[in-house]
Amino acid sequence: MAELKFETGIVTFSINGVCDISFNPTDSAFVEKLFNAFDTLDKRQEAYKAEIEKTANKREVFGTARKMDAEMREIIDGVFDRPVCADIFGGMNVYALADGLPVWCNFMMAIIDETDTTFAREQKATNPRIAKYTKKYHK
Repeated sequence: MAELKFETGIVTFSINGVCDISFNPTDSAFVEKLFNAFDTLDKRQEAYKAEIEKTANKREVFGTARKMDAEMREIIDGVFDRPVCADIFGGMNVYALADGLPVWCNFMMAIIDETDTTFAREQKATNPRIAKYTKKYHK
């Protein structure tokens, strides 16, 4: 049987050497899920800070942190349609800080940066390729 193969734009990325994720950085459905998740996570971050500040009993903070961590992980896993947080973050709470930001934010911003970079690169490549075929078939 004859087979057609074509480029789908799906790229696999190694995340800190512990997990591989695959997606097309220019897929609007993926990017929309990514941005919606980021907005939701950002709002949850604010809710988390408010909850921690009003908690008088510092032991209760740990329970709140576990609950909020589980919610955040579920949202991030939903972007990739599979559980990636366990591999990426291990047992670390996603609210833990690194480089001045929560680790969930560092991860999501790395993905967003990749979508921006890839989209810009693909846009530049689109016009020359289309022009090649237009020239070939419109003689």
